[in-house]
Amino acid sequence: MDGLTRALVEGAAAAFRLQGPVLEIGSRQVQDLDLANLRPLFPGLEYIGCDMEPGPGVDRIERVEALTFPDGWAKTVLCLNVLEHAWEVRRGVSEIQRVTAPGGMALVSSAFNFDIHAFPDDYWRFTPHALVRLFEGFESLLYGWQGHPHSPRLVFVLGIKGRRDDLDDLAAAWRREILARWKERPSWWARLGAGIGGSLFGKRYFRNIRHWWDLTIRAHRKEEGG
Repeated sequence: MDGLTRALVEGAAAAFRLQGPVLEIGSRQVQDLDLANLRPLFPGLEYIGCDMEPGPGVDRIERVEALTFPDGWAKTVLCLNVLEHAWEVRRGVSEIQRVTAPGGMALVSSAFNFDIHAFPDDYWRFTPHALVRLFEGFESLLYGWQGHPHSPRLVFVLGIKGRRDDLDDLAAAWRREILARWKERPSWWARLGAGIGGSLFGKRYFRNIRHWWDLTIRAHRKEEGG
């Protein structure tokens, strides 16, 4: 869990008034426990955290490819930086869609321009449009990325189980709420190095730092009859 991923959830909770029950897939807190603990963002709502291994934040042992929750159980599903670790990724996506209730929302994020990180394995990297294709079973989607569009650091998608005609307004509101909460910044030395290195060797080699502030969110609507 990093600051931006948490801000995605905080921003969504504020912009969309996310409802319960809340299901967090991949809830084991392996790093900063305060940062990774998302439960305080949903006071008074039923919240179940699941992961494939026991640990802090885990209420049930589950695999995203074969969830044991009933159809439509969760009004809010969180699957944060987990999908790259699922070998049967399409089954995992189908399960996320299955357990999301009508009118509910599923927020999924995944690392893109990032080192291999095995918890316990790391298989995939998804472009923003790959996430759109994977989650096109949801009637309405918001998707986006942080960083340069050719090498984003993080990609994400919010699937809505139901048709929304205000997606552009929702995208703008979500982006505004995220930026209001995202305080993570590169170090002064990293910014200086990117500036000098970009001048000497070319801007493309320092995209992660030079485009750190870029946060893009777009709307995607499922075609009628699609």
